[in-house]
Amino acid sequence: MIHCQFEAIHPFTDGNGRTGRIINILYLVQQYLLELPIIYLSKYIIENKNDYYRLLRVVTEKPDWQTWILYRLEAVEKTADFTRQRIVNIHDLLDETLQKAKSELPNWMYSKDLIELLFHQPYCKAEILINAKIAKRKTAAKYLKELESIGILKSHKIGRENLYLNVKLYDLLSG
Repeated sequence: MIHCQFEAIHPFTDGNGRTGRIINILYLVQQYLLELPIIYLSKYIIENKNDYYRLLRVVTEKPDWQTWILYRLEAVEKTADFTRQRIVNIHDLLDETLQKAKSELPNWMYSKDLIELLFHQPYCKAEILINAKIAKRKTAAKYLKELESIGILKSHKIGRENLYLNVKLYDLLSG
């Protein structure tokens, strides 16, 4: 209902829906129904855009709140299921990567903290390892190259800097 009311008092096409969806997420967090604001309701709305606009219009014209609320509840349910599965997949990939690193990296280099750091975001660079106090610059560069050599990372030259992409994590997040 919050989302629909926001649309009614702020009927602009640019950014309006995204703002309404953020308000929904914040409300769920405020009500202790969602611990972290990690569900992406826009995915469901984009995939069901015609229903979204049709049902907004129905609330205004009839008003049929029940159909709108059921639509939004389905959006939350499907998005929560999708997000939960994605988190499970990321966790499984982390475990797989830890095993690969443990079996293929030299003993002096293997570090659970290093591998976990590669899952904070889909790319890494030497500075991130330095800031996390995992290695000094020269060693950090060596670690990243070694991780690339066993297929965990892939380097990309951006300007003067090398960025290392955690390809499997990136693919998982992009899918």
